[in-house]
Amino acid sequence: MVGRRTSTVSRPRPRAVWAAIVTSTIVCGLIVLGVLLPILGLIGAADAGTAGAFDVPVGQIAAAIAIGYLLALVLLLLTLRTRNGAIAWVLGVAAVISTLVVSLWPLAAAAMSGTEQVSGLIPSIQNLLEQIPGN
Repeated sequence: MVGRRTSTVSRPRPRAVWAAIVTSTIVCGLIVLGVLLPILGLIGAADAGTAGAFDVPVGQIAAAIAIGYLLALVLLLLTLRTRNGAIAWVLGVAAVISTLVVSLWPLAAAAMSGTEQVSGLIPSIQNLLEQIPGN
């Protein structure tokens, strides 16, 4: 009698999958250490240097970091679950890109906030200049 073999042993992951998992995890960690932390330090120093006059959008930055890193974590977990090397590399690269974009976002958010603050300050400076005698 010919029957189907049922086996609970799954085939091992190819080396390409393991390489994608390890590489993307290491690169994501390096991005956090080498990009995000220095940017947060720069923004904190700018805020401290202006004695709190610079309004940093902390809530927006924290939400973006949480959502982006959650996405990167999900992509890394999907990389761990796949058995196809090409798909693993695509997922790993997507996780790295998500981590990089989210790590750079605080810098862009702080720059936009600073630009908005300065644009609100320009009319006040113009009014002061108009009040100076001789102009």
